[in-house]
Amino acid sequence: MLSPSGFETITGARHAWRFRPHFHTGDEIVQMLAGRARLRLPTTCREVVAGDTIVVPAGMIHRFEPVDGSGWAFTSRFVRPATKNTSTTDSSRNALGAQARALLAGRPSLHTDVEALAQACAVSAGHLARAFHRETGTSLHNFHVLLTLHKAKALLRKQVPIIDAALDAGFYDQAHLNREFVKTFGMTPAAFRAGWAIAA
Repeated sequence: MLSPSGFETITGARHAWRFRPHFHTGDEIVQMLAGRARLRLPTTCREVVAGDTIVVPAGMIHRFEPVDGSGWAFTSRFVRPATKNTSTTDSSRNALGAQARALLAGRPSLHTDVEALAQACAVSAGHLARAFHRETGTSLHNFHVLLTLHKAKALLRKQVPIIDAALDAGFYDQAHLNREFVKTFGMTPAAFRAGWAIAA
């Protein structure tokens, strides 16, 4: 779970893994060990096969999904981002997305309230939802869940009890964190926390 350098490493045995659209705070270096999968990014999609190594930049919304029932095996390492994304293309859309992300990050619970976010951004709810999905490849609510999961992960790395990590991050209860964590990362919060405890 944790490499000697202190970075997260996850290995998945061959399985028809299906993750929700998500992002990581570090660059993800994925080595496909067996089988094949489909990698979906905000604007592209590609097939990845055994022997391929893919780098998914930090913060990029992506998902791996099955191509067939035989599944795939992988190892993912997460490292500090290699470069900062300083792209200024379509600055008005990027500014709207950045404003929405900042507002979501400041919410104390998982009540996304798209209408209130849109009002704060001075646009309609429909416009904000469409623009955000075009930019990130996911919905405002899903992105909000991901931000909250990353808060919980940071607390779990510090060995905070799971129930406290769930509530402090903004989940309704521990069961809610468990469901979202498994759906996103393919493991339970307890397994994640235990992996960091062993490596410490």
